[in-house]
Amino acid sequence: MAYPKQGPYPTQPQPQVAGYPPQQQAGAYPPPEQGGAYPPPQGQQPPPPYYPQQGPPPPQAQQQQQVTTTVIQAQPAVVAPVRFGPYPVTITDSQGRQVQTILDYRASATTHILALVICCVGLFLFWPALCFFWLPYVMDGTKDVYHISPTDGNVVGVYRR
Repeated sequence: MAYPKQGPYPTQPQPQVAGYPPQQQAGAYPPPEQGGAYPPPQGQQPPPPYYPQQGPPPPQAQQQQQVTTTVIQAQPAVVAPVRFGPYPVTITDSQGRQVQTILDYRASATTHILALVICCVGLFLFWPALCFFWLPYVMDGTKDVYHISPTDGNVVGVYRR
């Protein structure tokens, strides 16, 4: 069987694409030698093979070589502040139980000032009022409120008047 002189592929020149080497022409097999004759003449070393120079590896390759250390710290629990007032408050004691505070009323500067005002009124305006100077000392509404833990007896908060 006889083969045609031209190959089965079209012989029209292919368009040149930027960045790619030119295509071989039909009938140009084997490709022309580059870099001289083979084998090299005696006494000469063959030229080293050409390898394109490689730049630094992409950043991803460098990241794979890095060692990362993750430090996990336990964050303290956020506890809402307890607003102490004139009434008992539920708190968590030192043993982790929910308890209600015990109230202790103590005389304060407000208590003493009110007693002084009653004395002044009794001395200068209405002398029978002098007999009631002790009234602020027996009224809980004129004293500071100390909240005490029932488990250990420590003061956990104060409500000042």
